[in-house]
Amino acid sequence: MQDPSHVTTLTLDLGRIKDNFEVVRKHLKDVGGVEPGIIAVIKGFGYGTDDTVLAEVYANEGVDYLAVAYVEEGVKLRESGINGRIMVLNPDPETFNVMGDHHLEPSLISMGQLDSYIKWASSCGRTNLEPVHLNFNTGMHRLGFKRAEMAEVAEKLNGVIGLRLGTVYTHLAATEAEGFDTNTLGQINLFNSIIEGLREALSNGLKDFKTHSLNSSGVVRFPSHGMDYVRVGLSLLGSELSSAGVALKPAVYFKTVVTQIQNVPAGNGVGYGYADPATHEREIAWLPVGYADGYPRNLSDGRGKVWVNGRSAVVVGRVCMDLTAVDVTGMGVQVGDEVELFGDNIAIEDVSKAAGTIAYELIARVHQRVIRLTVN
Repeated sequence: MQDPSHVTTLTLDLGRIKDNFEVVRKHLKDVGGVEPGIIAVIKGFGYGTDDTVLAEVYANEGVDYLAVAYVEEGVKLRESGINGRIMVLNPDPETFNVMGDHHLEPSLISMGQLDSYIKWASSCGRTNLEPVHLNFNTGMHRLGFKRAEMAEVAEKLNGVIGLRLGTVYTHLAATEAEGFDTNTLGQINLFNSIIEGLREALSNGLKDFKTHSLNSSGVVRFPSHGMDYVRVGLSLLGSELSSAGVALKPAVYFKTVVTQIQNVPAGNGVGYGYADPATHEREIAWLPVGYADGYPRNLSDGRGKVWVNGRSAVVVGRVCMDLTAVDVTGMGVQVGDEVELFGDNIAIEDVSKAAGTIAYELIARVHQRVIRLTVN
């Protein structure tokens, strides 16, 4: 995909992504008793991986929708030759015209945004508007219409000539946390009542919309509530904090190589601040990766681990902007040896926990100077 001039790489395993698709579908069918359509979420340019590559894979797997956060992400996909339906989850009203030009489908989240869309739709002169999507807030209190606004929303939509309503959806706030299951079920019940009310209030041409509420962790823990679609993103890359019992395979590998080995005498620290001195002599391997590449500084001083030469090695001292040191004493490590930062042997969930963050952020923060590669 790029000339590998930088030895630190982020690799997508396309075969494993396809396997994860089948695992998700089988779980929904076997455990949930339903087989809803798939909305593949690739916001944040594919969670920091490669959105166009993912879009091609997902299209070949027969997803119903791609979903992005903002308009520029959808435009990038179109300009890369990606066809199919693309939902934009949080578009700015100033971009409705651009969305129309690129056949992107806006999600509407507030009365002000709805009013802006209706004004644009009535004045744009387009005879074939792309479907719109409605986000209702059922308890997450982030984006979306209120339950009390349902009747007004329906009335306004009924007045727009040529409008098509694609889906109505909600976001569940804590599907990964068993302690909030009562809240989650309450959100689902409220959403069902909103769906019922909308179908009664909308005109005949708008009643036949689809619905979705489950994200990746919701698919794992509430598969019987799949509705018409489910939204999955990071789970297809093989990482989901609540994937216990679901055989997802890691499909993203963050790797580098050993660039130098230093023999550090007993009593000496390593790097800035003479950090992490030890009472014994050590072999310290330096890796050409740091926080500028997206490897968290929070993994300093023994909190991080990497995999090299068939064993784990502990991070020593401070993660620098471009370099990280690990203790490889007695491991037979040599310059040029491959190092896994996360992947098959070092789970991304363990790395993100050690860094005090989540797997989503860990992948998304990998800098663009890190070479993106794919394997099949």
